[in-house]
Amino acid sequence: MQCALYDAGRCRSCQWITQSVNEQLSAKTADLHRLLAGLPVEQWCAPTGGPEQHFRNKAKMVVSGSVEKPLFGMLHRDGTPVDLCGCPLYPASFAPVFSALKPFIARAGLTPYNVAR
Repeated sequence: MQCALYDAGRCRSCQWITQSVNEQLSAKTADLHRLLAGLPVEQWCAPTGGPEQHFRNKAKMVVSGSVEKPLFGMLHRDGTPVDLCGCPLYPASFAPVFSALKPFIARAGLTPYNVAR
């Protein structure tokens, strides 16, 4: 999968992103076989892969930035906020929710998360 945030070094949340879907499935299948090695398994079914993008059904994000301009995402290793609203794992239906929540947070005067405090 191609991700601009990963390529720019801003996000490292996807630990499998550098591997193809087939490589991921093979590695995960091998892990499963290893973890269940002591159990009797009658038949191992072939793994089923899904789409590379837009498959997430939930988003857990830190709200950072400022009251006037909140950001949804995570904090980079150096503590700077990274906006993940454009993450390719989220379906297009998330965009209007993010767009509605940001001005709501600003109007409500909700204070974003601040690690320093």
